[in-house]
Amino acid sequence: MEFIAPLRQAKSEMIIKRSRFIGHVFPAFSEEEALGHVGSVKHEHRAATHNVFAYSVGVGTFAERASDDGEPRGTAGYPVLDVIKKRDLQNVVCIVTRYFGGTKLGAGGLVRAYSNTASRALDNAGLAVYRYHDFLTAIVDYDQFGRVQREIELAKAVIHNTSFAEKVTIEFFALPELTQGLRSLINDITSGLGVVSVSQGKYLSVRELQPN
Repeated sequence: MEFIAPLRQAKSEMIIKRSRFIGHVFPAFSEEEALGHVGSVKHEHRAATHNVFAYSVGVGTFAERASDDGEPRGTAGYPVLDVIKKRDLQNVVCIVTRYFGGTKLGAGGLVRAYSNTASRALDNAGLAVYRYHDFLTAIVDYDQFGRVQREIELAKAVIHNTSFAEKVTIEFFALPELTQGLRSLINDITSGLGVVSVSQGKYLSVRELQPN
C-alpha cells in the first residue's frame, strides 16, 4: 500500500491585518506522533493567541481531528483539515499559530487566513509517495561486510545504522517484496553464517512528486 504525504516538515508565515499567522506542517504516522508535534508547537508558541491544528493519520483506517483552539467554531481547524483532504493527503499534521494583531477578521476572513496559511506550508513541504518498509538487521563478518553492503545498496534499501564490534551489524529498511531475496542473498554470501532478522518497520518516501 502506498499513499501521498508531505516530504518534509515546513513552515509558512503571513501577516493579515496585523495578525501573524505561522503554518507548521509535519509528516506524522500515528495520532501519538501528530499530537507530539502539536504539543511541541504549542510549547514553542505558548505566548500565541491560538494554536489551531488538524491532522489525518493512519493507513486503511484514518483518524482525523481538528481543533479551533478558541477561534469561533468552524473557522479555523476544520478549514485546515479541508485543505488536507482536498489534496488527498494522509499522515500529515498541520498547526497554524496566530498572534492576534488587534483587528478582527470576521468568520470569512478567519477561514481564508487559516486555509491560506496551511496551504502555503503544505506547498513548502513538498509531496512524496510513501511505502511500508521492513526493518532488517544483518550481522556478518568483516570480510563479508563490503559485499553485503553493496547488495543492500543495489536493492535500493535504506541503511539506517552500521556498528562495528566483534562482527559488523547493519540495520536497514527494505520493501517487503525484497526482504526474502535479501535474506537469501546474505545467507549465500556468508555461507549461512550471517544472521538476518526482520522486525516491524515503518513508512518511508520512495518518490518525490513534482508540483503541477
